[in-house]
Amino acid sequence: MEIRFENTTAYNLQEYKKFVNFHSEKNNLKYYLYTLFISVLLIFCMIMQFSYGRILLGICFIFVFVIFLCYRFLHPLYLVKKEASSKKVQKQMKNTYTFYDDFVTIFNGETKVKLRYFKFYKIYEEGDRFYLYLDKTHSYVLLKNNFSIGKPEDFYGFMKKKLWKKI
Repeated sequence: MEIRFENTTAYNLQEYKKFVNFHSEKNNLKYYLYTLFISVLLIFCMIMQFSYGRILLGICFIFVFVIFLCYRFLHPLYLVKKEASSKKVQKQMKNTYTFYDDFVTIFNGETKVKLRYFKFYKIYEEGDRFYLYLDKTHSYVLLKNNFSIGKPEDFYGFMKKKLWKKI
């Protein structure tokens, strides 16, 4: 098997913050529109219950509304804090990505994982890095200047061909 591309990228707090900013820019509109839609729906249900004299049910909808808003705005902060304090970020773990024609291997110094290309969700290119998403929230970061085999200009085209159904 011929190695097409190889990249070694270290994860640190600065890189993680850049990923969070990028991910937020890509997904915040959908997230906030969904929150707005559910909030309007809950407020409508509250108003309807109070207008029909069902005070207890209206209070239940207020309770659900407050819990929903707390979850929607505090849960992402919790996830970011948890990930920022993870072993991967704190120890500045390095991942080495080796891309072959049919699969990619990812080695973090301890374990080696082999993934077929259909397992990836999407790829995004931004400035000096690529974001290779496994799903809507989990991504690998590959810095463009860290390619030891292959060129970053060719990498995006290579991945587009492998993920053509998903781009």
